[in-house]
Amino acid sequence: MKRKVLAVGIILLFIGTGIIPTIAQDTEKSSLPTSSGNWLYVGGSGPGNYTEIQDAIDNASNGDTIFVYSGIYYENIVVNSSINIIGENRDNTVIESKNKSPRNDTLSIYANYVNISGFTFQNSPRCGIFLGSRHVIITNNIFLNNSHGIHFYYLSKDYVYISNNIFSNNFCGIYLVQSKNNTISENNIINNDYGIRIDDSVNNTILNNNIQSNIQYGILFSVTSNGNHIYKNNFINNTKSAYFRLLSHQNKWDGNFWDEPRDKPVIIYGSIGLVFIPWINIDWHPAQKPYDIPGMR
Repeated sequence: MKRKVLAVGIILLFIGTGIIPTIAQDTEKSSLPTSSGNWLYVGGSGPGNYTEIQDAIDNASNGDTIFVYSGIYYENIVVNSSINIIGENRDNTVIESKNKSPRNDTLSIYANYVNISGFTFQNSPRCGIFLGSRHVIITNNIFLNNSHGIHFYYLSKDYVYISNNIFSNNFCGIYLVQSKNNTISENNIINNDYGIRIDDSVNNTILNNNIQSNIQYGILFSVTSNGNHIYKNNFINNTKSAYFRLLSHQNKWDGNFWDEPRDKPVIIYGSIGLVFIPWINIDWHPAQKPYDIPGMR
């Protein structure tokens, strides 16, 4: 059984570590921990398996991989080492916050070079994943009914890659604060209050996401968030697809789909300054049909 799990885990690991796009690699070559370390198992029936994810993390070293069998795990997890954590199946490998205090996150990452894939993070009063580190890949997960699905904070300044996840029914799907040089790509971001919110963050790439049916904003830029690149996304049936305010008026929009085919440039409305002076950005080349994004299927 472990040999089968090992084979599946290696495939998932290669997928998770092999999809960093060229745009992320252009700025800095980096690698996550490889599978050359030890493998630890959580929730299975084999000898030596852990019953809690945190116990396995506490006994892991840099470069190790933790494989978590399907089940519901009620924990508040802290990651302080450079490891890979892989769930057996994202639909039924569930992590839910044990402590329901609004000051507790379900999973907090403080180490660089961490890979998280294959989980559902649900029902957190604060964050499904809180990021205070760099060089992290979060791929192939579901974030459901959290206050924030993923929250980048000011320490997560560089080279975080968020891909192929589903964010649904959160207050805010993805929230960046004082973060830069990160990539958010090929996610399905639906039915949240805020799909993506970006505060005081620069040089991030928002690429090929499906941003749909969000209650307040599909994407909101605030404070001083400039130099971000938003392209080839679907904006469909959001109350307001995109907005910017304060000093967040110098971002690049290109090739997005805006609810319907557009044969003219699309104006993105916003405001600048504390007195809310009206301002605009422009998507000069809007897409004529929605992009086929994996999370939509």
